Amino acid sequence: MVFYLAHLLVALIVCNYTQAFQFTVNLPDSAQTKIEECIQKSRNSPVIPWQAEMACGHEYYANLGANNLTEEDWAVFETATEEGFGHTPPSFGISARREIRTLSKKEWEIVTDVFRKLYDKGVLQSFGRLHGNAILNVHRGAAFLPWHRVFLAHFEQEMKKINPSVSLPYWDYTIDYDIPQPYDTVMWTPCFFGDNNDTVSTSSFQFLYGAHGAVIARHIAEDCSSSRFINKTDMDRLKGFCRFEDITTGANTTKEKMVHNLEHLHNGVHNYIGGDMGVVQNSAYDPIFWFHHAFIDYIWESYREHQTANCGDIDIESDYRKENDTGRKGILKQGYNDTLFGYHHLKNKDGLWRNWTKVFFNYETQPACGGKCTGEYLYCDDKKRCLSRTTDACKEKSTREKRESEESLVPQISCMSGTKFSGLKGDGRTIDTSKEESAAILKNIRQDILKNIRQEPETEEDRDPSPERFGFVVIGICVGVACTIAVFLIVRLWRNRNKLPTYHQPNIPLTQET
Repeated sequence: MVFYLAHLLVALIVCNYTQAFQFTVNLPDSAQTKIEECIQKSRNSPVIPWQAEMACGHEYYANLGANNLTEEDWAVFETATEEGFGHTPPSFGISARREIRTLSKKEWEIVTDVFRKLYDKGVLQSFGRLHGNAILNVHRGAAFLPWHRVFLAHFEQEMKKINPSVSLPYWDYTIDYDIPQPYDTVMWTPCFFGDNNDTVSTSSFQFLYGAHGAVIARHIAEDCSSSRFINKTDMDRLKGFCRFEDITTGANTTKEKMVHNLEHLHNGVHNYIGGDMGVVQNSAYDPIFWFHHAFIDYIWESYREHQTANCGDIDIESDYRKENDTGRKGILKQGYNDTLFGYHHLKNKDGLWRNWTKVFFNYETQPACGGKCTGEYLYCDDKKRCLSRTTDACKEKSTREKRESEESLVPQISCMSGTKFSGLKGDGRTIDTSKEESAAILKNIRQDILKNIRQEPETEEDRDPSPERFGFVVIGICVGVACTIAVFLIVRLWRNRNKLPTYHQPNIPLTQET
């Protein structure tokens, strides 16, 4: 009894102590409306006003879990079904997707303005929750590429409802991979994405609340999420194959095949950025998710163009994984004829339509020297590589300074929590690596790439150990055993000569050998 009374006393003290601290949280308009409606309803109930306000706020945040889809969320996707999204041409015409750094300042401002308005309306969160609820339906299997294509196309149409002139740009991070410190690219400035190693408190994306009521954060190139960006060699490697199954995940996709698995390559970018982007349930709340996936879709489309041009008689609208091999153990409904999660009028096979890139959107080729590698944030080096400028290229300052009083309002989710993306291992360039060390690592990577290009293709003899190699291994083992026996005999002989005691089992008196 005393135990329970003590707990009650502590609870009362904490509640009254908490009441003494008042602070302001900037919430989306939709959130403020919901909380105010809840508070108004409480006025007719015999409750203490400040406790009702806390309860209404708690109810709102409790419903922000990544997998807790609301009726309003489902309405967004049911409307798409009712309107026959995908089956009918888009109302706003075809979108031209371009690399972010090739946009003018005004064009990028239009993109960020649309994202803020989608956030204020709660639409960005609805898409975030659907993605967080679709882990087993759209990851680790065949549906990954077609589902995300439809998902992005739908989101882009929601963007156009705000501003018909906008298109979803893509982020070509192969350009960032090729500078010594990818985490020092101009993308991590107020000019573009904002902070890369903390709560996002700069840029147009500052202080957006994501999953579980936490402000979006990033922790780039940390050890607990060590991976790397996709590079141009990864893209070229994909074009050494011809089938959809060659670049997607099956039940028994081996570690060796992961280097040309587009989903696995995509995972590495999520891990490299870390924070919310490193957790499946949280990732789609961060605007970076959309630019990242637009580039993954760009890579897939370039692979499909390769299939059409160089792979003979392959129908890219029917090329899919076999029905008994659509993904890892535990996945759900990723077969060719299974329904697309969230879009009841479409099937996974519909994500393979050519019409998506003929009617809904198309891509401008990634920046290259002699082409679009120009402007304030891109340049060509002496090797004709298109590279990104670093953070000092951004002259903009944050429009809102971070205040100390906001520290308590930015809860962050542990780097090790949630369902992690499993990607390629990093190349050693972490946030703690110096510029000189990073430059040396990148130089070695480039030398290895050139060396591999010059080498002859691997032969069967290279892959399988020959009898001669096996014989050398056996001889080595025999020599090792012989050396061990020789050492044992020498020690024993030395002991006999010096009359040293030999130790037997515990509690048995020591004896001397004669």
